[in-house]
Amino acid sequence: YNNGAVLPMALSEKGTLVLGKRMEDTHGFWASTDSNEAVITEAATTVHFPDFQEFPSTGWGRYFHGTCKVFEEVTGKDASCVVSIATNLPLGGGLSSSASLTVAVFSLLEQLHDLKVDPIEKVKACKRVENEFCNVPCGIMDQFICTLGEEGKALYINCANNEFQPVPFSDEALCVVVTDTTVKHDLAAGEYTDRKNTCEAVAKALGVPSLADVSMTQLEEFFATPRSDLPGKALERARHVVGEIGRTNEAVELLKSGGMEEFGRLMDASHNSLDQDYEVSCKELNEVVGIARRVEGVLGSRMTGGGFGGCAITLVKKGAVEELVRVLGEKCPYSKSFSTTAGAGATSWDEE
Repeated sequence: YNNGAVLPMALSEKGTLVLGKRMEDTHGFWASTDSNEAVITEAATTVHFPDFQEFPSTGWGRYFHGTCKVFEEVTGKDASCVVSIATNLPLGGGLSSSASLTVAVFSLLEQLHDLKVDPIEKVKACKRVENEFCNVPCGIMDQFICTLGEEGKALYINCANNEFQPVPFSDEALCVVVTDTTVKHDLAAGEYTDRKNTCEAVAKALGVPSLADVSMTQLEEFFATPRSDLPGKALERARHVVGEIGRTNEAVELLKSGGMEEFGRLMDASHNSLDQDYEVSCKELNEVVGIARRVEGVLGSRMTGGGFGGCAITLVKKGAVEELVRVLGEKCPYSKSFSTTAGAGATSWDEE
């Protein structure tokens, strides 16, 4: 949401599955989830929206309903359908579970209507679902990677102009361990919005469209004089954003050149800034990251997602994965870990 550079990767081991069919004789849609612990809801649930004017005010149904409605607006097609949804992503864990759902539903609707929406328009449509239907002022990164992720590659995205470039992320000696703290967040809550509003206020005071247009030198000169007209900790918030954009651009070059040791150090610096300047980490995330960094074979570790709980990601040599997972399980018994590599984005298929 600061129009900066981001570098996500899709997960090879986790995702959201949506199966469904068109409803030819009615305008409405149905969705259900299974009842194990790794699903969209905590218990078996079926929702039925017989009229698109009826809209759920809470819960996962907002994402499903909103995607169907936006699909109709974008394509002019009737989105009436019945679907079954399941996911093995930790919900509210900073692993794009909501974007995974919206992109999966949108992809299913494309398949059911035998059409292909321009990928960037699809990304924008799924972002609209979160912004307009779920009151989450997110940027475009999660929808981008869920739509356009490639196996063995991270995805560099310039959020100012939506230009993107796949970047190799497939060192055979390394993998990523994801650790879910099981602390849940709700990004519609005020803290996330406060960060966004503060960043926008600093950009406006600087006379630029966004913080992506500011250098660290400009920022430091601007704040050399106390700024009582800006929200508290405006310098720290903006310093994180400007620094993170710089780290992201540097990380892309390191991936291209194979500089994974330095890439890991950038991960560490990123977490430190997220914790100290942006203040979106928490006790459990800091504990996981601190313990992971002390395990031999770990190159770097940081939180991921919007913060206030969720997951940490650790870049580690494959030979050290078992020890890392063991240590985290022992010292952070509330956590759950799994290893992954860079996977592909949304995939559709027909099954008669």
